[in-house]
Amino acid sequence: MSEQNSTEMTFQIQRIYTKDISFEAPNAPQVFQKDWQPEVKLDLDTASTQLAEGVYEVVLRVTVTAALGRRNRVPL
Repeated sequence: MSEQNSTEMTFQIQRIYTKDISFEAPNAPQVFQKDWQPEVKLDLDTASTQLAEGVYEVVLRVTVTAALGRRNRVPL
């Protein structure tokens, strides 16, 4: 077998934090008195920015929307 030269890169998470958060519950608490079988939609989006040599900020945006019919859309 032939030997291969490989450069091992290290990956290290330095910080985890919440940059922005929002929660809406329209028609609460009455909406919770109904039969609770919502349609749930999950959206994920990522972005990255280089801050310095070998240092990146990676953003994970998660949007969850629960809907009871058309008029009761509840973003989580």
